[in-house]
Amino acid sequence: MSAIEVISGILLIAGAALSMLAGIAVVRFPDTRSRVHAATKPQVLGIMLLMLGVGLRLGTWAVAGQLVLIVILQFLTAPVSAHLVVREAHREASEDEADETTTAAAPEGRNKSGGEPDR
Repeated sequence: MSAIEVISGILLIAGAALSMLAGIAVVRFPDTRSRVHAATKPQVLGIMLLMLGVGLRLGTWAVAGQLVLIVILQFLTAPVSAHLVVREAHREASEDEADETTTAAAPEGRNKSGGEPDR
């Protein structure tokens, strides 16, 4: 067993462990922001380590180009998708708070729009 094989094995195990921990954290964390953080940060590093391990193990330039492209696309798409998910969650939470405030502020016997009582 050569040093390259040992290093690639370590990188593959570390990348798989980070990806697994990211998946577990998504299930265990309580709110959207911490879940998205757990889904993006260790997952991207895990994929980077996996691709580096695969590249070392296979050792061809043709495969290395594809693996670099995979890592670059992950670095570009993971933050954008995380931002969109958190922004939508924030908007939903803001709308829910506004609905609760409007409902609480409505006078007794009247609906939210101020019209006749709901029957």
